[in-house]
Amino acid sequence: MQPRRAARDIAVRDTDVAVELAARVAARGQLLWCAPMSARVPSQRRDRIEIRGLSVQCVIGVRADERDREQPVQVELALTLDLGEAGRSARIADTVDYATVADELAAMLRFRRYKLLENAAEELAAMVLGVHPRVQQVELALSKPQALEHGRGASVAITRSAEDFPRRSEAARFGEVEVLLETREAGLYLLHVAAGNRIPLHHHEIMREMEWLVAGELVQHGEPLSPFSPREWSLHQRHAYDNPSPRRATLFCCEMPPYIPADEIDEHPAVGTTP
Repeated sequence: MQPRRAARDIAVRDTDVAVELAARVAARGQLLWCAPMSARVPSQRRDRIEIRGLSVQCVIGVRADERDREQPVQVELALTLDLGEAGRSARIADTVDYATVADELAAMLRFRRYKLLENAAEELAAMVLGVHPRVQQVELALSKPQALEHGRGASVAITRSAEDFPRRSEAARFGEVEVLLETREAGLYLLHVAAGNRIPLHHHEIMREMEWLVAGELVQHGEPLSPFSPREWSLHQRHAYDNPSPRRATLFCCEMPPYIPADEIDEHPAVGTTP
């Protein structure tokens, strides 16, 4: 067997071995080609979690007769993420809980009372990508089975990734606010409450809010919040949050309209009362 052929047939498994082999062959005037380890790119993961046939009764539509009644919205969702870690650990913390995602979608659809499917799809995608950082891409389809008098419905479908929603962060007295998306009608935010800090007792006269706990620990009225326990705050309704833990806590917040600083109205409870 000729040296050139022998070198070509060697299975190189280590970069250092490849370098040494190439040097030896070159010293003998031989030619050798071997793809470096850094050039061997593994195939991109395309793992998916899918939610099919989710039906939510909500107010949606622009026509006058659609603004005073609920109708079904069908949701189809596919989340792209790496499921390898959960596949080995068998821990729900290493993946995305599809039951929670389904509840989050339903909560947003009911609270927002969207006019357009397009607006709903954009906000829902931004919410999922913001609340679940493991998700790399969202494919979302929304349909209204009762949209057409002579047809089986109308739908929109979008595909979004985190790059489609550039975020910005702003300092807040309780920690930090991360802006996920602001549309004409609403703002989506992550409120990061620093360890040992609190969101003071306040109310709004313009903005309606819905919030739920995403991560960490928060206390309200002396009771710890449960993960994903959506709370809607109507106008003039007082609310506050305390973070007694040694680590940051995060709330998802949807505000209608988008955040108005002047509408963050502090309250000071009377002596002996509990916020």
